[in-house]
Amino acid sequence: MSTILHLLLALALTLFLAFQGGALVFVLRSRRALLAGRRRRPTELLWTVIPVMLVLFLAARSWVAVFDLGRPAVASAVITAGPASETSGALPRQGRP
Repeated sequence: MSTILHLLLALALTLFLAFQGGALVFVLRSRRALLAGRRRRPTELLWTVIPVMLVLFLAARSWVAVFDLGRPAVASAVITAGPASETSGALPRQGRP
């Protein structure tokens, strides 16, 4: 994928994450008000947070792709060749003298 496509995806996911965070706060406040007499289960919070974490992961992955942080210099496509005298020639033998 091109960098501009990753940038657009990262911006869209970040905006969606901001709106989703506001909606999450609203849902948690509403749930607290409606379920005052009922005991809350830990899985309710888990199922509410899963979509937010998924969008956060995808947005972070897109931002890493935009800034090219995931590829170290060793794995880059640019290869620099050394002088021919260093690369050519026989390798020293190891073993019996």
